[in-house]
Amino acid sequence: MNTKPKLWTKDYIIFCLASLLMLFAFYSLVSTLPLYLDEYLHATKGQIGLILSFYALAALLLRPFSGYALDAWGRKGVFMFGFFIFSLLFGLYQIPSMKGITGLAILGLPLPLLIISAVRFLHGLSWAVVSSGSQTISVDLVPASRRGEGIAYYGLSVSISLAMGPVLGLWLINYFSASHLFVTTMALSLASFFAIALLMKFPAYEPKPAKINMRMLIEKTSLPISLVNSIFFFSNGAITTFIPIYSKEIEGVSTASFFFVFAVSMALIRVVSGKMFDRIGSRIPLALGFPMVIIGAFLLSMAYGPGLYLTSATLIGLGQGMIFPCFVASINNMVRISRRGAANATFSSSIDVGIGLGIIFFGYLSDYAGFRIVYMVVALVYLISYVVYLFGAERHYLRHKLSEDDLNDESQEEREVPPLRPIPLSQIQLGKEGSAACSSAACRD
Repeated sequence: MNTKPKLWTKDYIIFCLASLLMLFAFYSLVSTLPLYLDEYLHATKGQIGLILSFYALAALLLRPFSGYALDAWGRKGVFMFGFFIFSLLFGLYQIPSMKGITGLAILGLPLPLLIISAVRFLHGLSWAVVSSGSQTISVDLVPASRRGEGIAYYGLSVSISLAMGPVLGLWLINYFSASHLFVTTMALSLASFFAIALLMKFPAYEPKPAKINMRMLIEKTSLPISLVNSIFFFSNGAITTFIPIYSKEIEGVSTASFFFVFAVSMALIRVVSGKMFDRIGSRIPLALGFPMVIIGAFLLSMAYGPGLYLTSATLIGLGQGMIFPCFVASINNMVRISRRGAANATFSSSIDVGIGLGIIFFGYLSDYAGFRIVYMVVALVYLISYVVYLFGAERHYLRHKLSEDDLNDESQEEREVPPLRPIPLSQIQLGKEGSAACSSAACRD
């Protein structure tokens, strides 16, 4: 008899498809915002890196509170509120390029760059809620015994949108205008919002009200793997952010081709990597994935034509498709359901820290040393993240991994000890020596 828990429920399918639309809009901007800043607003590479980092900085500031809100106030309300604001903000990106705005300055600073920095910051705040919420809800929707597989399949929405989103974005901005790009991405995100609001039933979850403190905001069991992930995404930000500009230096290639090959490779390997994690753990998938991204980044630094350029895209996509599902499944295997919001927020904060610092660092490095040096350093940082995992995070995970029964068992959660109450006089009898003898069960215990 097959007792394998069901993965492909109606709500899981709806959530994956709706997330695909939202991420389609999100990744349409990944490839186009650097070009928009470069060609429409005439920002330098250093300014581009700084402006784009505001998104990660804002997400980092709100991320711990979004995790707390998901656990303490409930998944649906918090997630849907953040999602709606996130969708509307796509339409504000076109303001800096409007007539009457370009050419103006405040205190010597270009007004268009100030405006888009503010929009980017606000978008990052809403993304903190959306990304933490979607990752937590996706885990809630899948059975614990198929967590790696479920997370990997959900991650296909990331891979597909990463493949097609940049194509759509580049097509819109090159053949129409930036205004068409921003209106289209807002429409896609709103369509995703209404699909979830009207068609999906959220998993049952009883909020756990609690006072805000550091323990509620940060899940400490997630910190070692989050540190590794932060180092990893320090490099990864340079891959996704500066490829559109770096592609101009390589003959016969296009940004869309890199993202397409990268995402297809990631999607194909995710089908395998999640099942590998559920059956044999993370050691082998990570031992395969990290060398792939290291070699891929090095080849990218050496690319002068489409051969090495697309080979690097393939290797980096395969490597990330092996690594990221293992990280997500691992941090969720160390916490019970009432701490998933905090755990996923802590983990997602590591992405914000890594990308934010990485974009700033590599943006200025590219101004002084060029992109080929940038991607050699990227390969080195990938290697450092793997070393940190092997000599710290892996042991921590094996020590703190919970059994399947414990993951949903709230009886072992830490609770406040109630204050002692005086025993009623009616329940007290005096013994022969005048000592108090209690006949109640509570007193005997």
